[in-house]
Amino acid sequence: MAPWTIVTLLSLFLTAGCAEIKAVFTPTPSPRLPARQSLPHVPARPARQEPPPPRLSPQVSSDRETQLTEEVNAMSHGVERTLLSIDRQKLKADQWETYQTIHSFLTQAREALTIKDFQQAMNLVQKAHVLSGELSKAVR
Repeated sequence: MAPWTIVTLLSLFLTAGCAEIKAVFTPTPSPRLPARQSLPHVPARPARQEPPPPRLSPQVSSDRETQLTEEVNAMSHGVERTLLSIDRQKLKADQWETYQTIHSFLTQAREALTIKDFQQAMNLVQKAHVLSGELSKAVR
């Protein structure tokens, strides 16, 4: 060691005392994190499924209800016939998505019919009809 380093250390010992010098040269311990506390075990219970709110749809007579059901079913069958005429193996990726969307619309239209939401059923089957016509033209 160089003489000036020794002189500096000795002067530190004399002015501060040994205990404080020792604290300067010893590393400070890292702060301890509190012990991990576990949360009390709560048994998992299935989420309660609440029924969907009732849909507000116009009231229709039983004759009109029958007529709308027949229209939706007739249009659905037409869309299904169009889909059956399409060779699915020739569909490109975007056309395949359209094909699946049409199927989804038909499924949703049938579900709407079961809850007597005729306006929604008609809307969905019309969308499926338009898309199936466009897809049929694009594939030919």
